[in-house]
Amino acid sequence: MSVRLFCVDGTNLVRTAYGYGGPEHRAQEEADTERLVAVFSRLCEDSAGAVEVELFFDGAFRVFPGARPENLRLTFARDSAADELILDRVRARAWRGGGTAAVVTADAELGRAAQAEGGKWLRVAHGTPPEGVARIIGGRLRR
Repeated sequence: MSVRLFCVDGTNLVRTAYGYGGPEHRAQEEADTERLVAVFSRLCEDSAGAVEVELFFDGAFRVFPGARPENLRLTFARDSAADELILDRVRARAWRGGGTAAVVTADAELGRAAQAEGGKWLRVAHGTPPEGVARIIGGRLRR
C-alpha cells in the first residue's frame, strides 16, 4: 500500500472557509485553525496509515492543543511564504520518486504551480469547511 501525501494550504483553507472582519478576527482565525488541525488529526487517525498530511501555515510557529498522529505534520512559514514550502515538498516528493503529492488549496496560482512541478491539485471551493475537505480526501482513499 502506498501512502498518499496531501500538502494542505492551511492558511488558505481557513481564510476561504470563513470570512473574517471586525476587532476579534485574529482570535476567530486562530480558533478556526485549531478546528482545522483537529479535523485533519481525525482524518489521519482514521486512515490507518494510508495517508500522510502536512498542514502548511503562514507565520510563526504556534502550539495547538491535543495530541497528533505521526502521519500529520504542521509546518510554519516563518520567514517565507507557505506556498514556497508547499512547492518544495512537492518537488522533493517527485525527486525522491516517492509518488505524487496532492496540494489542497483554493489558490489557483498555487494549484497550477504544483501541477507544473509534477504534483496534483485538489481544488477546494471557497467556503468549503475543513470537514468537507477531509471527506473529499477520505473518499479518494477508498478508491
